[in-house]
Amino acid sequence: MRRISGITVAVLLAVAGCSGSTGSEPAPDTGTRTVKFSITEGKRTTGPEEIAVRTGENIALEVTSDQADELHVHGYDKAAQLAPGVPGSVAFTANIDGIFEVELHKSGAAVTKLRVSG
Repeated sequence: MRRISGITVAVLLAVAGCSGSTGSEPAPDTGTRTVKFSITEGKRTTGPEEIAVRTGENIALEVTSDQADELHVHGYDKAAQLAPGVPGSVAFTANIDGIFEVELHKSGAAVTKLRVSG
């Protein structure tokens, strides 16, 4: 019995040690999915036009802008100040169903739409 337990533990440790993240999966320690965006001259240059998440999912939006601005997630009233070239982010649990605009307030740049549904 003791030998089987030791083998089981060794197999579990080996499997855990071999698992890796591809960057598109939630981080295993936080369960938060991070989506990254870049804004140049008031236009989104990288990142999806829309993000679909399930109600209750943890999401982080990371934005790098070439200008100082404020990132704002409508409906959730989440905001972050952005310095030029420095990533800023907002993280929250998407617990309100609907479609929400994410924008930069100063420039009015549309970052993405957040679609939350159960």
